[in-house]
Amino acid sequence: MQKYLIWGYLIVICAFLPVYMKDGYYMLGEAKGVAFMVIAGLFSFGFILVNNKEIPSKVRAEGLTDYAALFFLFSNVITFFFSSDKLVSLLGLEGWRCGFLSVLFMVISFYGFREVKMSRYVLTAALVAPLMEFVLGSLNRFGIYPVDIYGQNSSFLATIGNINWYVGFMSVFVPLGIGVGYTRRLFSRSFVLAGAYTLTGLVALLLQGSDSGLIVIAGAYLLLLFVSLEIRDGFKRFLLQLLILGLAMEIVCLLMLFVGRFYTYENSLALTIAKGHWGLVMVAAALFLYRLSRFLEEIKSKWRGKLILEVAVVLMIVGVFALILWFSDSFGLEFGNGRGVIWSISLELFKGLSPWQKMVGVGQDGFYGYAYSHPEIAEQLLNVFKGDVLTNAHCEPFTILIERGLLGLCSYLFLIGSCLYAFFQNKRKSAAIICALPVFAYFLNSLVSFSTTVSTPYMFILLGMGAHYCRENNH
Repeated sequence: MQKYLIWGYLIVICAFLPVYMKDGYYMLGEAKGVAFMVIAGLFSFGFILVNNKEIPSKVRAEGLTDYAALFFLFSNVITFFFSSDKLVSLLGLEGWRCGFLSVLFMVISFYGFREVKMSRYVLTAALVAPLMEFVLGSLNRFGIYPVDIYGQNSSFLATIGNINWYVGFMSVFVPLGIGVGYTRRLFSRSFVLAGAYTLTGLVALLLQGSDSGLIVIAGAYLLLLFVSLEIRDGFKRFLLQLLILGLAMEIVCLLMLFVGRFYTYENSLALTIAKGHWGLVMVAAALFLYRLSRFLEEIKSKWRGKLILEVAVVLMIVGVFALILWFSDSFGLEFGNGRGVIWSISLELFKGLSPWQKMVGVGQDGFYGYAYSHPEIAEQLLNVFKGDVLTNAHCEPFTILIERGLLGLCSYLFLIGSCLYAFFQNKRKSAAIICALPVFAYFLNSLVSFSTTVSTPYMFILLGMGAHYCRENNH
């Protein structure tokens, strides 16, 4: 019974939630937030009902990830107990609904999915709606709207919402496709289907208009490279995924060349790179290195994976330091489409918290209420954003820091870090790689974005799936 309950929840949450709208784009976040709470609430009730005599054994700590999930849940309970607005903290802010109940349902889904092995047919069914969202998003960018939606404009894509919501959604489902394709038998039917899915997703991600899409792509491919270098077969698999990325970039280049006049959004860094025919360079490089690797394999040349990995790690460290230097030099109030202002104000808000609030926060989804309760900050925000209200810090760790305090931030980072560590420890298992890529990409995107009910719940599902296979491998 439990197996079918969890499978059913996965299909419903993936197939229904992304497409559900009550009044078009009007109050879209509220519609999806309430829908998620209803769906996840029913699932959570069913999960508890089915396991009512086994809850202590289900919610147990068998490894680092389980301790991390318990710590995360504990920190959210403490935050809710001491929140300044219990109703908002419980149900979430209207239009967002990322309150304590939503977090609780996500944690329950973690425990549910860590108990059950998934069916490939269920997973395939769950990816149909995301694939449709990829296609709709790409068509929307050229002014084609197969589905007539109230309130359509260039800031909204598919049936997900504005580009921030859309990229958050894509940060889970595009890397998921990359991981599935990487782990399939080369040139098998499942490999080809996963490649087509990934290609469609990458095209949509490059076209959507936000530079944060590049963070998702870079995070997924760099992590994939890191886990691929130790063995020759892994490196060949990575090159084939890199080839798919190159094809996606060249498709975008051709689209912009022939129908670019219909493009409905402003130019982005991703589009600039794609239009430079770098996709062709990437395809050529991937094919050359793939054939070179096959040749060296045929002449029995030894694969020096550990040496290559060590060199790659050094280069990655140098690259990270270079990015930090670039970030520190270019950072200002105008950084990231106004994120510099938001982050500066968020730090001021945190400094103004009492010592206890710095530890536990002001309450889930309480950023808006706390920020606008201070007249000076409220006036500054209204002036900067021309009357629009700010509901989060546009950086999930900053938002958590204010809403759930240092305890909440530490528990969140511990949960993500422990799961990624467990996935890396089991990197020879396909499921670990498939789950690691979207979790890592989601986390990187969250550094410049925020939690939503069309992205974060899927991340928790993948955390649970990955924990199941990692624990299964260790038993």
